[in-house]
Amino acid sequence: MPRRRRSSSARGDDAHPSLDLHGDTVEEAVRRTRGWLSARRNEGCRIVVVITGRGLHSPGGAPVLRGEIELLLREMLGEVVEDFVPRSGGGAFRVYLTPPPRRRRPPGSSPAPPVGIDPELRRRAEENLRDLGVDPTPTLIQAEVRRLQRPSDS
Repeated sequence: MPRRRRSSSARGDDAHPSLDLHGDTVEEAVRRTRGWLSARRNEGCRIVVVITGRGLHSPGGAPVLRGEIELLLREMLGEVVEDFVPRSGGGAFRVYLTPPPRRRRPPGSSPAPPVGIDPELRRRAEENLRDLGVDPTPTLIQAEVRRLQRPSDS
């Protein structure tokens, strides 16, 4: 009886975005992987899968992409890639991405003030948010103002 291959969902790969490089040349695979990993990281993905294949259909039956993609992942360590591990079977890598860069406002700038809020209430809301270590964005300021305006239960 022939062995059944486990589906990707049985291995849990469906939960993470994946890039399949089957059929790509080395140059295409490296270019696509570099751009794809950066894009997924900027979207906030933390774990992805890069499928290189095991090289069974490569000339001589030796993997071509695997080594080149591993070199690329090593090159991207620290900047985009936090870590990576080969998947069992040898045809893919599970890649752990670094968190996306936080977008910062220039020093001294503040978010656009929410319209129609009493300045004193706004100041209290911003102060409360800063006390919590939270950047006072317009949306958070509005939510904190609503919280401050609720009647207290005491």
